[in-house]
Amino acid sequence: MKPLLIAFKAAKITTLLLAIIVILPVVCKAQSGTDISPVIDHIAITTSNLKKSTEFYTKVLHLKKVNNPFADTVHQWYSLGNNVKLHVIQAERNEKQVKGVHLCFTVSSVKEFAKTLDQMSVPYSNWKGDSKEPTYRADGVLQLYFQDPDGYWIEINSPAKK
Repeated sequence: MKPLLIAFKAAKITTLLLAIIVILPVVCKAQSGTDISPVIDHIAITTSNLKKSTEFYTKVLHLKKVNNPFADTVHQWYSLGNNVKLHVIQAERNEKQVKGVHLCFTVSSVKEFAKTLDQMSVPYSNWKGDSKEPTYRADGVLQLYFQDPDGYWIEINSPAKK
C-alpha cells in the first residue's frame, strides 16, 4: 500500500509542477499585452521643475523611484505598482489642467491621508472644490483631490465600505 501512496503523491506533485510550468507563462504573458490587446506600461507627464516634482512624488505620495533608462537629469521614473510606471519629464509647460483629467491612487483611509496633506501644507478639496471634507462617489468610494506642483490633478480615494 505504501508504494502506491508514494506513487500517487509523486504523480500529484508532478501534475502540480506541470500545471505551474504551463500556466505561469500564460499568466505572465497576460501582463505583457498582446498584438491586439495592449496593457499599460507607463504614464508620462511633464514638469517645469523636476527637482520640485521629485520631492512631491516621493514625499507626498511616497512613490518609489525606479530605473531611469535615459540615465540623465531631465527624466524621473516611479513605480505605480503592477508593472506600471510614471515618467516625469522636465520640459517647458504652460497648459492649464482640468480636474477631470487626473491620476488616481487608492489608500486605505482618505481621511488619514488628508492629515498628511495638512501636515505638508498641500491644499486639497472635494470634487466640487467647495470643502476639504472628502465626498462619496455614487458607488460609495470616498475621494478628495489636490494638485502637484505643475497643476496636475490627483485623486486619492478609499474603497467603498462593504
